[in-house]
Amino acid sequence: MKLIIVMVICLTACKQSKVQDHISKEFAADSLILLQMIASRERAMIEKDIETAMSQFSDDATWINSQGYYFEGKSDVRNFHRMLAANDSLDYFYQAGKAKVRLVSPETAIVYYPWKMFWYKKINSDTTFREIGLMTLNARKEKSGWKWIAVTNQHTPWFYDEIEAVKAD
Repeated sequence: MKLIIVMVICLTACKQSKVQDHISKEFAADSLILLQMIASRERAMIEKDIETAMSQFSDDATWINSQGYYFEGKSDVRNFHRMLAANDSLDYFYQAGKAKVRLVSPETAIVYYPWKMFWYKKINSDTTFREIGLMTLNARKEKSGWKWIAVTNQHTPWFYDEIEAVKAD
């Protein structure tokens, strides 16, 4: 009888280990996909390829920009991005820092990344405004893959190459 109990415990532990390994591999794969989405977003913003940037958003996406304006729905988020890219007197330099992924569940993730957007005049090329901040993107895994569902920007006084956890004493 003791032998049967030991065997059941061993089999249960082995199954749990295999399940944990599968979950870990799936989370790692999802994290990589989300990091690639940030890299693709950065390229799209640099190239002013708004349709590529917008392909990552769900139809019900929301966006709060760094000034606190709230955009609801993919159409309004797209219009906001088009406004950035199509400014007739200003152009920008865009850079994303190293992203940090937090998988909340198999279908939900939060991605944080530092960004900077330096605005300059198209004629004279003087930098007129330096925006620096952190972006928080909430993602949902849909049938078609991961999609951004809610984005919030906040200004910060400096650019972080990487986001590090800190402890409050």
